[in-house]
Amino acid sequence: MPDTDTAGVVLGARHYRHRSWRSALYPDNLPAEWRFLFYSHRHTGLLMPYSLKDASREALALWQEESPPGFRMVLEIGVADLEWFAQRPVPRPFVGACVVRGARLDEAHLPDLAGLAARLPVAVDVRSCAPALARELAARGIGRCGRPAQNRPPTGPAAVSLIASPSRPLIGQALTALWAAPAESRYLFFCEAASALRALADARVLAGFINPS
Repeated sequence: MPDTDTAGVVLGARHYRHRSWRSALYPDNLPAEWRFLFYSHRHTGLLMPYSLKDASREALALWQEESPPGFRMVLEIGVADLEWFAQRPVPRPFVGACVVRGARLDEAHLPDLAGLAARLPVAVDVRSCAPALARELAARGIGRCGRPAQNRPPTGPAAVSLIASPSRPLIGQALTALWAAPAESRYLFFCEAASALRALADARVLAGFINPS
């Protein structure tokens, strides 16, 4: 397990099966089915896109079995899958939270979001959400993903920040905002495969310099 002294911030990438990570992270002779095991023993978290085609209890159970204690997976689902996913059981605390992504949320999504939030922390990452609905989501304990590049801090019981194009100042800004968030758990994910590994290394170093503890 990697050094986890990041004052409670879980660090990870979006997905782990990237061709560009062969040699950069995974040994050339590592079988594809071992990549999650390899990844989970080097990083503390993963933002995992989760859809109807790969969503099975067996997959989650296998990932949970292969990962070390303390590793956390955050499931990313699309707004279109929200109604279906709201009824699915997930292993806790291995699945630490859920990120709901899409173009827009409206009032019709509220019951499913509320039902999901009753079972695990939820943060939304959408381009459009009416102010009245945003207030209703906050009242129900549903957070919003942080986007440091847009100077948007994370909110909710699971503070989740997402970075697409990382830089050291942006990573430092994200860590500082996460530590300031009144949350039960904190996550920072790097969303572009080409830059995620370098950004994860930088984040661990920066956490040691600016750790508030």
